[in-house]
Amino acid sequence: MDSERIFSLHNRWSVAAAGGMLAILVVSALIGFVWLPSAQRDPQFQGIWNAICSAAGVPRQWFTQSSGVSVPGETRSTVTVTPQLLRAADSEAAARGGALVWRCSGCHNASLAVAPDLAAQDAAFLYKQLLDFKSGARTNVIMTTIAASLTEREARDIAMFFGSRKASAPRRYGVEHAAPPIVAHGAPVRNVVACATCHGGVGHKAAAPLLQGMSESYLHTQLTAFANGERHNDIDAQMRNIVRNMTDAEISAAARFFASAGAQPEATGK
Repeated sequence: MDSERIFSLHNRWSVAAAGGMLAILVVSALIGFVWLPSAQRDPQFQGIWNAICSAAGVPRQWFTQSSGVSVPGETRSTVTVTPQLLRAADSEAAARGGALVWRCSGCHNASLAVAPDLAAQDAAFLYKQLLDFKSGARTNVIMTTIAASLTEREARDIAMFFGSRKASAPRRYGVEHAAPPIVAHGAPVRNVVACATCHGGVGHKAAAPLLQGMSESYLHTQLTAFANGERHNDIDAQMRNIVRNMTDAEISAAARFFASAGAQPEATGK
């Protein structure tokens, strides 16, 4: 029997196997920690070091100074959202809210000409948006001025009022087979979850708006604002991270589908 040691530098097969494994390890590390993360457009992946840290799961605050994730002067939403937020019906709160919404109907009505109709909208979503407008986490010339004078209770009452409103027909998700792929299935390879997962059709996430029946132009504007960072009151940048990985065609398709899928009829009383 050959007495030469199997694992020896003099054994060319052993050296070749070890070298091959080392080469595979190096190439895999470069692909997984450098090339794939660098192909992403999100700010936390910009630069090789940030890409490596993100791929390795390093906490964001370790490299915040160089990643550009936090925009100086950006006001973040401080509203805590739970599945139980404003889920229980409160007729007294809704009644109080009804006395406060006289200035809302001028823009938020079934015509959708200026702003989305809020009837039957998710109350937790409306509550969060009002407080975000008040704090500056979300900005709009008209809404920022209106929300600035609202108390937390008034914001809650208004949200409960609109959430309790009934439409003459329920908001429809639309014909399932007509939903574009980005709505029904998302794009898992690009880390884009299906719209239907949070916004109806498959499931509904706490404080996620019901998009059915909103105008196509409004939806397209909001998605674009998330994509370029102009709107940043989403929780943990979820919407920004999703929409940044969507194509312009997918944004247009999603906006068109939700606008046509649930054409909202004129709201009636409770």
